[in-house]
Amino acid sequence: MSYALTIEKKDDVLWVTATGTRSMEAVLAMSKDILAACVEKRVKKVLTDVRGLEGRLSTFEAYEIPDKHYPQMQDRSVITHNAVVDLEEFEDSYRFYENVALNRGFNVRVFSDPNKAMAWLKE
Repeated sequence: MSYALTIEKKDDVLWVTATGTRSMEAVLAMSKDILAACVEKRVKKVLTDVRGLEGRLSTFEAYEIPDKHYPQMQDRSVITHNAVVDLEEFEDSYRFYENVALNRGFNVRVFSDPNKAMAWLKE
């Protein structure tokens, strides 16, 4: 599991840029780090740019993360809005992930355009 996060608070949004290798373990570890940063910085909205991650999650992993792992580690009152920016070529995978997360009660949207992600966070 190899990843790095750059975390910066801008107004009421936590901006996170992820680099490294995309795997289920890395995504889960990053999620815990982001949750801790939100608590520390008292921010409830997150923009996470994962376009710098190499690799791709399998369909099973895209299902497992929000279905089995997020409920155990994310307090929904800490992160109220989570915008993820990913590569447009992965749209089929991230739409599936987004649907599973939404069905589990997590307010997650995935975008290929960071400006649209920020506009959604500002609504």
